Amino acid sequence: MVIDVHTHFLPRFFVDEARAGGVFGVTASDDSIVHPDGFRYPISPEFIDVDAKLRHMDLERIDVSVLSLAPTLFFYDAEADEAATFTRRSNDALATMVSQSDRLAGLASLPLQDVDAAAAELERSVRDLGLLGAHIGTTCGDKPLDAPELAAVLAAAERLDVPLMLHPYSVGPNPALANFYLANSLGFPFQTTIAAVRLIHSGALDRHPRLRIGLMHAGGFLPYQLGRIDHAFDVRQEPKVAIEQRPSAYLDRFWIDTITHRDAALGFLRDLVKPERLYLGTDLPFDMADPEPVARIERLGIDATESAATALLNSSF
Repeated sequence: MVIDVHTHFLPRFFVDEARAGGVFGVTASDDSIVHPDGFRYPISPEFIDVDAKLRHMDLERIDVSVLSLAPTLFFYDAEADEAATFTRRSNDALATMVSQSDRLAGLASLPLQDVDAAAAELERSVRDLGLLGAHIGTTCGDKPLDAPELAAVLAAAERLDVPLMLHPYSVGPNPALANFYLANSLGFPFQTTIAAVRLIHSGALDRHPRLRIGLMHAGGFLPYQLGRIDHAFDVRQEPKVAIEQRPSAYLDRFWIDTITHRDAALGFLRDLVKPERLYLGTDLPFDMADPEPVARIERLGIDATESAATALLNSSF
């Protein structure tokens, strides 16, 4: 059984309201979502329609898809109460969507700008809606995930025994990334790297020893720069303020998806990460999806089927 743990949906109500006038400044034409900064992407049928999603899964040879909200809709900069309402509606829509097929499951989104509301929504989504965990940003605005203000969300996920899947959503005003689509191609993996390394160095993973974290986009640059990060720990005092082990000792606290877009990079990751920590991701139906996700893992002899997804999500399929 091939399980895709990194694939996205759009709530149908959001598309309708974006077409009717806008949602937090996001509008929609007949065929595209348009954000205030000009970023746009097509409203592919696979985002909103169960039958279209299942047909595409068949073409990709995917048995089960674990859907999560498009990260462009995290809306962490919105007013907290309005964001919480949107998030609840989105999670309700997701639960309805995945209930239409036993080949679909879901991950909740959370209004991280209100930590109490986020922790409550995670509990509601897991206990009442049957969602399998949460899909959140690598930061909440300028707050890193290891910030004390967000500790209640980490604690809630640990208590509920569900994962937090980290997905970048914005790199902020960085002129060096303003051109050439670098905000995504470089900025996204860089954001993932920062979030993961901060969770290590801050001691957050020690404070929450049962917390499961999923990293998108092959773990960003973390797997490929572990030597440098360890070396800094060996020769400097600053990395040691909250942890006693080398950062590489925490690698097996993460689950990492297979989206590298290149066989050689995925082969390196395969050799570095325990097989049970490597799960299939596609990023469908965005255009940055891996165009051959299943064929790639097959070429490399990676059995990214049930074991990693089952362990990560604490669920059988």
